[in-house]
Amino acid sequence: MKTFFGILLSLLMTTGLLHAQARVGLVLPFENETRDPNLDWIGESFVEVLSNHLNSAQFLVVDRRERAAAFDILGVSNSTILSNATIYKAAELLDTDNVILGRYEYQDGVLTATAQILNMEGPTLSKPITESGPLPGLLELEASLAWQIQNQLRPDYPVSRTQYVSHRNGPRLDAFESYIRGLLSRDRNQKIQYLRSASVLDPRFTEPAFAMGMIYYKDHDYRTAILWLSKIRSPDPDYLEANYFLGLSYLYQAQYDRAAASFRVVEKELPLDELYNNLGIALERSDRPGSIFYFEKAVASDPTDRDYQFNLGYAYWKRDDFGQAAEHLLAALEGNGSFPPSRRAILIDCLGKLGRAREAEQQTRLLAGAVVESDLTQLGDLEQPRDEYDGVSFRHLRRLMQIQEELKHARLSESEHIDLHFSNAMEDLKQGLDRQAIQELQQVIDYNPQDARAYLELAKMHFRTGRNDDALDAVTRSLQWEQSPEAFVLLARIHLALGKPDDALDPIDSALALDPANPEAMKLKEDQNARAVAR
Repeated sequence: MKTFFGILLSLLMTTGLLHAQARVGLVLPFENETRDPNLDWIGESFVEVLSNHLNSAQFLVVDRRERAAAFDILGVSNSTILSNATIYKAAELLDTDNVILGRYEYQDGVLTATAQILNMEGPTLSKPITESGPLPGLLELEASLAWQIQNQLRPDYPVSRTQYVSHRNGPRLDAFESYIRGLLSRDRNQKIQYLRSASVLDPRFTEPAFAMGMIYYKDHDYRTAILWLSKIRSPDPDYLEANYFLGLSYLYQAQYDRAAASFRVVEKELPLDELYNNLGIALERSDRPGSIFYFEKAVASDPTDRDYQFNLGYAYWKRDDFGQAAEHLLAALEGNGSFPPSRRAILIDCLGKLGRAREAEQQTRLLAGAVVESDLTQLGDLEQPRDEYDGVSFRHLRRLMQIQEELKHARLSESEHIDLHFSNAMEDLKQGLDRQAIQELQQVIDYNPQDARAYLELAKMHFRTGRNDDALDAVTRSLQWEQSPEAFVLLARIHLALGKPDDALDPIDSALALDPANPEAMKLKEDQNARAVAR
């Protein structure tokens, strides 16, 4: 059976999107050769860091949870050292082109990691790629290893090692260690303890918060799930998935307006039947318009789903549109012998009001003495939410949407392709679609890591939303590739926002050197001079 990634790759190749050279990659846990079980967590840390660094429009990296699902099918534990035969089976099951595997050892305070790239087409194994460094510099070591792998996969990769590593600032190492240990722990209490510690140690590191939110969501502790899932912000990789389950958590807490707001975040980007259904319920229960529209979208996409049909029929029944209600309620009943008594009672009421007495009588007999509230308006909220949507499928759909968008432009040259993504980003920004703009700009960077425009626009967005450290990182990258007055002015503003007025002086002077009449730079210079006099 072909997996999602294999289907994507086939789709790419058969439709001619060859210029992107899209391949599928899998990073496996590195083997611990230190003989110290306390360092086992480092093996999974390579998966997390390398997958994050290598994933791009050209190289689709299998998600850790997708890998775990494949291992379950093979009956292999995530922590097991894999034989060559098992590696091949996992790679074939996931339809991967390249597998990143490796090992690490620790001696005299130095951690040495060795990686190799398995090309499944041969199959052939690359020469070993090695990085060494002190254990406290693990994230820098892993970034350097990622840079070497990038150069193996993309020989024309234009970024130097120094530039690459300097702009791959991960979380605090102790927070990252706690996060990885939390992912690996099989004991629920210990898992929560590790993840909570990671979140406290580095509040900007949101992956632990997402993991915590999903633990409590699955435990039906929706109030606590809301606290954790609410920490995820727009640029974070789990933002859409977090909002889907945040919406469900609000729904189960009867906070319908907030549920609708969370679902709408996802609706802007992903066409999910489950989402339409759940958004319809949130709108219906908060007496807001639009629920019928979303129920109809869910039914149109999957008319065989009995819950979607019932929810739509129930909404029509509430509006005294008994003809439409009966049509969908009967569709919900079809082939389902265990129709709940409350649903059947609604159907009976519809049939009776339509004068279809014989059908109503047949349905009444099928109630088989079940006790149903005589006043049907007192039955409560009967709509059925959909909450079984799994995260792997969620991410697959998101990736598929991105690939389908890429396929529309398969015949463009690479420079035209990059310009199109940048143009799309600018249009998204005009419409206030920041997340979509971020995705378009990231596509620009995936294709050309030296595109100063994309980094500058990302810096502006981060600065506007108060993410000053991220803004500083992005504008610094922009200035590496192109020095412009606009970028220097933004850099100065960021330093001022960070409470570092002295650091803003050089960028202001640089902006004025490039454009002596630049009004923003001149104003900043005047302000700085006034501050100097005031001292």
